[in-house]
Amino acid sequence: MKPFWYGGGLLAATLAAFGAVHAQSCGPACTGPVHSGCCPWLIDNCAQIPRTAQPAPVGTYVNRWMFLQDQKAEMDDFVIYQNMWFRGGTELGPMGRYYIDLIANRLGRTPFPVVVETSRNDRLDEARREVVITLLERRGLTDPTRVVVAFPIAEGLMGDEAPRIAAFYLLGGSGLGYGNTGFGGFGGGFGGGFGGGFGGFGGFGGFR
Repeated sequence: MKPFWYGGGLLAATLAAFGAVHAQSCGPACTGPVHSGCCPWLIDNCAQIPRTAQPAPVGTYVNRWMFLQDQKAEMDDFVIYQNMWFRGGTELGPMGRYYIDLIANRLGRTPFPVVVETSRNDRLDEARREVVITLLERRGLTDPTRVVVAFPIAEGLMGDEAPRIAAFYLLGGSGLGYGNTGFGGFGGGFGGGFGGGFGGFGGFGGFR
């Protein structure tokens, strides 16, 4: 134990001597606040905070980020993607017509624009925009400025990501994991959606 205490005492003495040297180097003329520059190694990070200030409630900033992420997800509900047009033309397919009905039901209560995903063909984009405007007007939404042609904010998925996302939704969008990793299968227990980890449809065993 003697070497340990000896080493600790030597370290404490060294730090104390180092602090004393720094304190003397400030000099008696250094009477301003510690953040004024005369003692650059003494920084008061709270100098600009009033003494009676209180921190924000727990979760304030986390909830703000969650809200912003939720809003971005909501914006994607108002996008008409290229695969919703029948054979790449100017007529909406079944999914596109379904989306128009969903958009029309919510557009009056939200500030989001209706985005027609650009095809990089100006004439085709403008024709599709006019189709969307006309369909919305038939449903009582008569502001054409709400419909724009643009790139969607949401990014596309790589092919190998699709099974993991699909398995996540099959689990009800909750649980401890999805796809071929994590915990939780179709029946609970351990294992990914279609069999990685410790099981498949629940329990141990696996389904590959």
